[in-house]
Amino acid sequence: MKKLLLITGLILIGCVLTDSLAAPPASNITVVEATTAAAKAAVRGYVVRDCDGKIAVFRKGDAAPLLTTGTRTESLPRADAQKLRRGIEAVSRAELERILEDFCS
Repeated sequence: MKKLLLITGLILIGCVLTDSLAAPPASNITVVEATTAAAKAAVRGYVVRDCDGKIAVFRKGDAAPLLTTGTRTESLPRADAQKLRRGIEAVSRAELERILEDFCS
């Protein structure tokens, strides 16, 4: 079940990232160019942290989550939950996927 959640999470991340580059911008988001947005996201990186009791992925500096997983932080060891409350930075998508795999599998 956890592997299914992980795979679903990774697919969602890929879809969200692909969609954010290819789809027209949402009404509350202004994107000048898809390549500019992708470059900024790559430079800014990601933060994995607790959001309403679940593990969520944020673009560094953003207030709204890019992705929320189904993994509840209360089900994790106390030390891991504390790390998530502080936020765990990931500079690359590969590092983000590794962090999610560690917590969601």
